[in-house]
Amino acid sequence: MPGKDPDFADIYGVGVHVVPDAHDTPRRNVVVHPRIDVVTVLGRTKQTQSYSEEDCVLSARDDSCRLDLPGMFSTRFQHSIFRAHFANENDCEFYGTLSESETMNLRRFWDRMLGF
Repeated sequence: MPGKDPDFADIYGVGVHVVPDAHDTPRRNVVVHPRIDVVTVLGRTKQTQSYSEEDCVLSARDDSCRLDLPGMFSTRFQHSIFRAHFANENDCEFYGTLSESETMNLRRFWDRMLGF
């Protein structure tokens, strides 16, 4: 079943009861480190004025993942979520998977963050 087993570059709408958000709506998050019990995600913002290559990766519009405007994923919005939340659509709703080119950009960025 798509979305129940989070993988790298999957996009989820994470409920504010799981990860609080100032806008009080589910934030789009991308999976960067799925582990057995906890999944690390980066939140996305459309506000790119504070873009910094050191801790952000730009993200193109992608309607297939409900990314309706260009934006960026940032380590500023990094969270660890218990994997069990991904089995509940009210907690983490699967929106899709980034395109191959966006996935490669994310992989290069995340590898750099990890020091590879």
